[in-house]
Amino acid sequence: MILAVTALRGTVVSDPHGTWFALLAVAVTIGVHLAFGRRTILSVGIGTAVYVVLRNAL
Repeated sequence: MILAVTALRGTVVSDPHGTWFALLAVAVTIGVHLAFGRRTILSVGIGTAVYVVLRNAL
């Protein structure tokens, strides 16, 4: 949770447009974490991939 808050705070301050990408990636991370048996590495990896794809695609 601390990592998410710190990352979002930095994103909001430096790039307000990227805030939506970060929020969506956090939501995906939480969803994957809860859906796939609380596998931390899997959820963080997929959430990071979603964020990177969104930042590079748009």
